Amino acid sequence: MNIQHLRYFLAVMDSGSISRAADISGVTQPTLSLALKRLEREFATPLFRAEGRGIRPLPAAIALAERIRPAVRALAQAKDDLNPAAPAALRIGVLQSLADGWLHRLIGSFERPLRVTEGLAGDLERAVIDGSLDLALSIAPETKQLSARVIAREPFMLFVGPSHPFAQRQSVTLPELDGQPFVLRECCERLGTGRRLLKETDVKLTIVAKARQEATAASLVAAGIGCTLAPRSWKRAPLHGLSVVDFELERTIAMCWKTPRMAATAAGLAKRLSAAVPNS
Repeated sequence: MNIQHLRYFLAVMDSGSISRAADISGVTQPTLSLALKRLEREFATPLFRAEGRGIRPLPAAIALAERIRPAVRALAQAKDDLNPAAPAALRIGVLQSLADGWLHRLIGSFERPLRVTEGLAGDLERAVIDGSLDLALSIAPETKQLSARVIAREPFMLFVGPSHPFAQRQSVTLPELDGQPFVLRECCERLGTGRRLLKETDVKLTIVAKARQEATAASLVAAGIGCTLAPRSWKRAPLHGLSVVDFELERTIAMCWKTPRMAATAAGLAKRLSAAVPNS
């Protein structure tokens, strides 16, 4: 079995597209498609199904990814451990609100050992500046002490639980949010800007809970305690996301670094992560 074929397979699973996976892996689409066909022959089962202009992973592919991902990572680690000249682990910070939706993409995009630290935007910026972190996957920094490569821009959406009155809708207007029970994400990187925008439109949310952890906020919303505002990629089951008409709030996701020696590494990671960003 070819270990590189397994890496190609994981790139497809993480990016959701053969074309994006080929770009991430630095190979042509025919090369990657051939590798997938060989894996299907080796495992004697179909892994993907054509769907429109893309592909959809079958249950066998999902099960395979869960089993081989740790193995591929362990092989890369073993290679580094057995090589006296192996590079030290890359110290990278990940914005707390990005961890759930983006961490698997980050790990899948890099074979070098990673030492990951989760934190808030300001804390990550300071850690990169003082040298305790090499890079940070966060929002674009305001300080001129850091360089950044933009990966994606995404709007904020309203998230509700499955029993919420808005759960069957695709959008809401700002006036409809007035008085709504609201779960405040205290770790939100755009908290101040969001409050200002709501204040300018005279929309007053009824805060029923405050959460410092993203998982806690999601659980409260899922239980029907209230709704919350969060970036699009914050979505997780069983929550439903709606666009908010005339609510111009978004975040810019970027790879940030300070020292020139990190520029090439940061640019490479940013390119791979950009290719893995879903279209919707």
